[in-house]
Amino acid sequence: MSVEIQPAQRTALVAGGTGLTGSALLRVLLAGAGYARVHAVTRRPLLLDHARLANRVLAPEQIPAKLAGTRINDAFCCLGAPQPRAATVAQLRAVDLELSLAFARAAQSLGATRFVVISAAGADPTAASAFLRVKGEMETALRTLRFRSLDILQPHTVLGLRPQTSAARMLQMALRPWVNPLLRGRLDALRAISGEDLAEAMGGAARTQRGGVQIYAGSGLRVLSQAMRRQGETAGLVT
Repeated sequence: MSVEIQPAQRTALVAGGTGLTGSALLRVLLAGAGYARVHAVTRRPLLLDHARLANRVLAPEQIPAKLAGTRINDAFCCLGAPQPRAATVAQLRAVDLELSLAFARAAQSLGATRFVVISAAGADPTAASAFLRVKGEMETALRTLRFRSLDILQPHTVLGLRPQTSAARMLQMALRPWVNPLLRGRLDALRAISGEDLAEAMGGAARTQRGGVQIYAGSGLRVLSQAMRRQGETAGLVT
């Protein structure tokens, strides 16, 4: 007997859906049955088409007015400056801090009680690295918004094919299956992760329904990703 799985009556809001991890996240959310509607706020139209996807080409500050009346449960932030470790402090602050906070406030104004965000391993407001310092400032600022649930994902290196992917990154992608298992204990946070696995980890973080501030890094991201993948495989069997 065929059983059709109906999406839960929850609504998600995603920012950064045109990037490596954001585009993978949209596929993850739409493949599952966790959300009846997924709103993707982007600066350019998405190529992805799905019955449960609503793509709005907006700046974060326009969200409260343009999506007035829309009730959001969970918000996912995949915003980040391109080539962040080579970006200037001004570029990092404009995107990773200010734009991310504008999106968080907009999502909260629409009722979002859970905020899932990509930060970075080693994020700290006092870090010597401008990238890690701005990510740390972002985490601190998000805490002050007092979401009922704040899930902070701290990957070290996010791997995937981008237009600017270097030969070194290609090699790192090839070696990841052998290198990651060797990074244990204090080195666990240095594990690399693919954009697809990170997207699954974001979905998995929301699926746990944990309250308060939760921080995931290293193998913790892998656990979330695997749990989300198992859920998808199980759902695929009920058809």
